[in-house]
Amino acid sequence: MRRTYTSSAQPAVVVMARGPQGGGMDFFDGHLPACPARVLDAGCGDGALADRLRARGYEVTAIDIDPALARPGVRIADICGFRDAPYDAVVFSLSLHHVADLDSALDTTRSLLWPGGRLLLDEFAHEYADDAIADRFYAAPGSLPRWKERHREYHTGTAMVEAVARRFAITSLARVPYLHRYLEDESVRDAESVLGLQVVAEPRPPA
Repeated sequence: MRRTYTSSAQPAVVVMARGPQGGGMDFFDGHLPACPARVLDAGCGDGALADRLRARGYEVTAIDIDPALARPGVRIADICGFRDAPYDAVVFSLSLHHVADLDSALDTTRSLLWPGGRLLLDEFAHEYADDAIADRFYAAPGSLPRWKERHREYHTGTAMVEAVARRFAITSLARVPYLHRYLEDESVRDAESVLGLQVVAEPRPPA
């Protein structure tokens, strides 16, 4: 369903980390446009976030590149080069670090947003983990090499922020706790406060 907008505002982007199992729904509730709004969940995984957003009244298209995830409500598609009617918001929830081409993914995303639309990016900067964080995560000493090997094929938080910055003007960036949501252990909150990302940015004006 196409919508008509008269606003000349440019898309805005919000980047933020959250944990699994809906740990960031307060963030999404606070930054998504009001219902009903058309939302693309890019790299939706099992579709859990998309289902939660639909339950809140959003019109959600959920896509993922993995054919094994096909099910009602999830379309198998690559965000790079994806074409559809414009969206009010595009969400990447722990999926942008997996894409092969950050530039293509973000170029496509911007092309899919209505003027005044919004991108919500939910990510983490795995490169900031140290020995203490890795050892706590794996519950074993000397785990940092294992952590680095596990994450080496993923885009870093730095790379993702830089890719966003090439298209958007970042107005706020903070590192926040992240892994305690996976470990269900609040005692690690301070130790791993460097892993999550909170960024607010606006599109750069046309050159």
